Amino acid sequence: MSRVVSKNLFNFKLNGIVDDEVLAYEAATKKLYEAPWGQRVSYRMKELLCKDDDESRKEYIEIVRGAMDHLVQNMGQHPTLLKAGADVVTTVFTVPTSHDGDFAVPVEVYTPKGLLDSDVNAAYIYAHGGGVISPSGIDCKSSLQIYAVKFNAVVFNVDYRLAPETKCPNNVKDFYESIKYISNNAYSLRVDSKKIAIGGDSGGGYICLGAMVLLAQHEEAHLIKLAIPSIPMVDDY
Repeated sequence: MSRVVSKNLFNFKLNGIVDDEVLAYEAATKKLYEAPWGQRVSYRMKELLCKDDDESRKEYIEIVRGAMDHLVQNMGQHPTLLKAGADVVTTVFTVPTSHDGDFAVPVEVYTPKGLLDSDVNAAYIYAHGGGVISPSGIDCKSSLQIYAVKFNAVVFNVDYRLAPETKCPNNVKDFYESIKYISNNAYSLRVDSKKIAIGGDSGGGYICLGAMVLLAQHEEAHLIKLAIPSIPMVDDY
């Protein structure tokens, strides 16, 4: 079998249309990074990446977290997302864990108002992206509320612990334990245990994929119907 030369997953030209709103956002972001402030931050981040000490790593993470907080806050103000927030009911519970000390994993639940009277709802358990270092799961709630509306399903937003404060695989285990808790308590959470999907994007894709491995190792893969580890952060390709 010949070696694949292209680094593209699929070797064809994309012919889709990029929304004007997306193009405007990208242009504004580019302008921000090209401004003097953006140039200084970018240069400083490159400097920090070349260092290997705790203080440099701490400063780098603080910069990333600040930028990510700004990004998700702006995204959350989009009218479409604000409307989705009004179309769901948000509740909260915690999952007790002991694999890395006693810790209760926060989980926010977004239930479309049209599903409030049903107790056999489909469920989507989600791990947010952000390189596993930022932001918090709660910061990503607006994008997940629209998932709930579009999927017509109950979405569980698992606020797993972040690196570097929490070391691998304990953040994966936060998500894994949450999956098991939701499955075991499906009736009281008003979801169908046979309709549980899990997923995550980027850093959250890694969290999801790691949980899939744990489920397989413990012969618990039957607890979920579908897994979607989207663009998982599992290599540097």
